Amino acid sequence: MTVREFLLPDLGEGLVEAVIVAWSVAVGDEVEIDQGIVEVESAKSVVELPVPFAGVVEELCGAPGDTIRKGEPVIRVRTGAGEDPAPAEAPESVEGSDSAQASERAEGSGPRTTTSSALQDPDPDDAVSSEYSGAVLTGYGLQESKARLKRPEGGRFRNRSRAASAAAGAAEPAASAAAEPAATRPAAAPTAAPASGLIDETRNSPVMSPLVRREAKAAGFDARHLEGSGPNGLVLRADVEKAAELLGRGPDAPPAAALERHGGPAAHDAHGGATGDRRIPVEGMRALVAQHMAESHASVPKATIWLDVDATPLMDLRAELLAATGEKFSLTALIGRIVVAGLQAHPRLNSSYDEAAGEIVEHAEVNLGIAAQTPRGLTVPVVHGAGRMNLRELRDGIGEIVQESGRGNFAPAKLAGGTFTLNNYGAFGVDGASPIINLPQAAMLGIGRLKERPWVVDGELAVRRVLTASFVFDHRVCDGDAASAFLTFVTDRIERPALLFAGL
Repeated sequence: MTVREFLLPDLGEGLVEAVIVAWSVAVGDEVEIDQGIVEVESAKSVVELPVPFAGVVEELCGAPGDTIRKGEPVIRVRTGAGEDPAPAEAPESVEGSDSAQASERAEGSGPRTTTSSALQDPDPDDAVSSEYSGAVLTGYGLQESKARLKRPEGGRFRNRSRAASAAAGAAEPAASAAAEPAATRPAAAPTAAPASGLIDETRNSPVMSPLVRREAKAAGFDARHLEGSGPNGLVLRADVEKAAELLGRGPDAPPAAALERHGGPAAHDAHGGATGDRRIPVEGMRALVAQHMAESHASVPKATIWLDVDATPLMDLRAELLAATGEKFSLTALIGRIVVAGLQAHPRLNSSYDEAAGEIVEHAEVNLGIAAQTPRGLTVPVVHGAGRMNLRELRDGIGEIVQESGRGNFAPAKLAGGTFTLNNYGAFGVDGASPIINLPQAAMLGIGRLKERPWVVDGELAVRRVLTASFVFDHRVCDGDAASAFLTFVTDRIERPALLFAGL
């Protein structure tokens, strides 16, 4: 048998590591070419990785929650038949030690592909016999193990084995202390009851949300050790909150790691409540968003303008469309279609600033980003080619984003290439904001909540449904006159949707 390694591929856009979310296979399972084997979470999305060759799973190179880096093994698979051959030398690539490596040449008439056209072909003398995926991505690293593999002690849970060994080592002095007379031993500190086996370190439940993992870590335990109440045993946020409550570790309690750093339990105030700082790791999507926001705030001279808008006519149009077609159109979709028309009429706002070249780049395509709050944090998935879409197509594109935002499981390509962002933060119950521009874009339109307000219509006071439109733009790209022209274009058509027909 030949043991082959599947290395973590290039996930795109400079992402060099990922966290294992859930395995779809186990040791001993047979896998086929391109079969999905594991879900991993990068800083941008959760993706399922397919294995590029067939065989029997020899080893899973990590447990849910473990971090693996690009080029490190994800899984080891036994392929072929007969005696174990000598390990084949991996062909060298022009990228040296990078994980993108040339594919192996199959014997006879078997298929041959390469991970990149820039990579060298392997030497035929180093070929091995097997078939593998014809859709290999850069970084999959189809190479043989360079040494015979020996399963580490404890298997895939070797880290836990080390922890158990350390605990066993610590047990010896404890046993010696037990032999001492009770009078010579210090009184033992009271320990909390294990909450009826609530946390079982041998349990390995699936955990999808990074938020769930972080809250469990802040409470001092691993979410994987809980029994999940979700589908297929998935650990939910409610499970973590319940466990923290039963263990007496509420959200304000410092995590165990913080206690160790400060050398003892947290101080208590006069009322007996615990005082102490709570440390929340900034990682994954949260870290990427923080870096992106800081870069935008530091580098972009932004300006914000806003207008109150009578959205009653647009809401009436929405009701008419429902009555006439039986189809629902969201307010975001209707405003999105107006925004696309506004960007086509004012292309300077559908642009980016190339600081290195000192140029403004007006984009030929309108790729509309929709700001979405997900369990993984704030993301801006993109409706590509929005400028070529009719209202139904744009509605469906935005609907897909809304549906998927509940999981935040967007492919990296879905998060790239946006030229303008529409942010409907009215769902959070606020009227307006001065948002940070989503680099490298030059502008963002924000829509506040709909609220009934007194409004003058044809010289008379009436109750209308009004919202605030906030527009933030990069002052290097345009001045206030161009920004104001775009904003009034949009708001005029919210108040009088018939104006859209003038540009058709």
